Amino acid sequence: MRAGDLLLKCLGVTVVLLAWEAGGRALGDELFAPPSRVVPELLRMLAAGQAVTTLAASLQQMVLGYALACLVGVPLGTAMGRVRLVDTLLHPWLSILIVTSVASLVPLLILALGTGFWFRVAVVFLAAVWYVTLTLYQGARGIERRYLDVGRSFGAGTLAMFWKIMVPALLPYVLVALRVGLTHAIRAMVVAEMFILVGFGRLLADQSYAMSTAPVLALLLMIVAVGMAANGLLALLARIAAPWQVSARQDAGRAEAG
Repeated sequence: MRAGDLLLKCLGVTVVLLAWEAGGRALGDELFAPPSRVVPELLRMLAAGQAVTTLAASLQQMVLGYALACLVGVPLGTAMGRVRLVDTLLHPWLSILIVTSVASLVPLLILALGTGFWFRVAVVFLAAVWYVTLTLYQGARGIERRYLDVGRSFGAGTLAMFWKIMVPALLPYVLVALRVGLTHAIRAMVVAEMFILVGFGRLLADQSYAMSTAPVLALLLMIVAVGMAANGLLALLARIAAPWQVSARQDAGRAEAG
């Protein structure tokens, strides 16, 4: 990252924090606590340990639901993008399900699964799987035909075409799908637990009745930190697994700057 870009990012964060502090002091802790109130509350929660322990337990079902969404969505989206029959059969359902609010399905899921561990896994799965599927669908459809033609001209079989052409072409889309799915999975985890008042969702619900918004904002900052850390790990994975994409973006950025 160039020094100028880093400076601009730091400047943007500083401006937002200063605006938050000014707005929070003007509105008061009851409406929107400023960072000077939220950060001490966050440190107190981290020292007490209960919020961290609860969040760690909640992340278990989130990780399982997210992993299942990726295991289903990646091959499903690839098949829809490359096989016309699969696309014809499933695309209408994908279009319907991706715009269906998972919150509207919660009563049905409670009737089917109860309010235990698998209910929360199912909510996370349904919130993430269609976005993963759609991302891979677009990626599979976007594979340039000339790459496949080159493979055929060299006598590559079906298996060789898949591993040597399709997998490298789809890998950047897989990594994007993982990041998109993760965002929706984290949100769904909180929504599911707030519906049934357990885990981290219950902590948020309980703190919403406090006289100050500082505890709620502190809990939200914990979720934000988890999301940023996970996205950072996925970005690192992208640089390791698909370095050619990083180089291409850097070259494009230099070309624009020049």
